[in-house]
Formats: sequence, structure tokens, C-alpha cells
Amino acid sequence: MRPAARSSACSRYRVRLLHRLTIAARGVEHGVPGERVVLPWDEIRCVIAAEVGEPEGVRTIVFDLLAADDAGHWIAFRVAAEPGEEAMELARSLQIGMGIERVSASLKSLASDAIPTRWYPDLETFEDDARSLLREFVATRA
Repeated sequence: MRPAARSSACSRYRVRLLHRLTIAARGVEHGVPGERVVLPWDEIRCVIAAEVGEPEGVRTIVFDLLAADDAGHWIAFRVAAEPGEEAMELARSLQIGMGIERVSASLKSLASDAIPTRWYPDLETFEDDARSLLREFVATRA
């Protein structure tokens, strides 16, 4: 994978769900037994972490790990966790793997306090904002 070209970076927000995620020294492992794949730490450009759902209803913490494919298109590798200790542990592991200097304020907050600084009522709203954040990220690194 390599960084996306600015012109194609945000044409759409592509999501690939990660199944059976484990954190390893070399990156984020996912997939079914016998078909495990590693997303290396150095290919993950940033992580967007947010709480999604209604405060009094069903909620989840969504993590989108952003990386570019060989064609230069951005992909959000998504995993979700239960709010609280499960999400906090995953945030801590991602922060350690990526390095504190490469993680967002929302992920840092989640790792330390179990509360992300971003909240959205639904996935559509989250993805709309994530698309905007991705545009900003690409523009600052172009």
C-alpha cells in the first residue's frame, strides 16, 4: 500500500470490516483461522475513533484505521468495540502500535478515559465527518 493521490483520496469512503482482530507487534491481524492477514503499522496513516449511537440507546465505539491501497484509494479498515473497558483496551493497543505521535485526540482520550471526543448518532453521520477528516488529513500531507 502507498499514500493516496490527493485527487482520488476522498471520492468515496470505502469500508472493509475487520473480523477477529488481534494486535501484534507487526500490525493488526484479522481474518478467520488459516486466512489471517496483517495490516502493518506503517501502512495505517491514522485512526478515527468515535462513539456511534444514541446516548440512551444502543451505542458502540467505531475505529476506522485508514490506509491506502495499491491504486491510491483510501480504505477504512473498521472494527467496533463495546463502550468502556473493551474500547479502552483496543484504543491503548492501537496507540502503542502506531505511536503516540500518529494518533488522534479522540483515540488518546479513549485510551486514557474510555471516552472518545467524537460522537455521532449513526454510521452515516460518522462516515460523512470521517470523509471530511480524511480530506483534511490528505491536504496536510500533500
